Amino acid sequence: MTVGRSKKAVSRETSVSLIKSASLKLFVDKGYSNFRVEDLAAACGFTKGTVYHYYRSKEEILLELLEDIEASILQEREKTLKEGPGDATSRLVRFLYGHASYAMQNPLEFCLLVVIAMEFSNSNCRLGRKIRAIFNRLTDALESLIEAGLRTGEFSSSLTSRDFARVIVGCYSGNVVEWKRSKFDPAVGEALVRGVRILIMNTLKQGRGI
Repeated sequence: MTVGRSKKAVSRETSVSLIKSASLKLFVDKGYSNFRVEDLAAACGFTKGTVYHYYRSKEEILLELLEDIEASILQEREKTLKEGPGDATSRLVRFLYGHASYAMQNPLEFCLLVVIAMEFSNSNCRLGRKIRAIFNRLTDALESLIEAGLRTGEFSSSLTSRDFARVIVGCYSGNVVEWKRSKFDPAVGEALVRGVRILIMNTLKQGRGI
């Protein structure tokens, strides 16, 4: 027999989901410094007290959002890069397609990473350390795969594997900014990710397209 969740539990789950969804948009639109709990409460139809009942601060909300994004973006992507079937080329292609597909479906999450990274790039606070850890984790996974491709002769690059991994991460970060300027036009997003994918793979495969 399945025991249903209590009304209180369902209400909490719904409220937290609403707070996080509204916060995601506000952080992307305003950044961290200009984010106000008053604006969040108004967007949710709550009082400030209700928001503080679930979260002690805007920092706590943002850290939870970053944890969610890290799990969504990196866990499956890392698995593709490290453990997926096939050679380094096929794993990198799957990664690039998967990364782009997730971005197209969740543009605000990708945009949040870029916005917060720029705002906290030189900060050693919890948010600064967290955002650097996310980008470093992604760069590390890409570096390992590129290094594997270089060892097998699949890839060729005048850059080190670390530097090329940074280039890939930088390309996607720049794409997010350009895509946001188009108000997340799907056609623009598709063109941007396709262009970056072609550039990356053609460069690594010595001019042979994928």
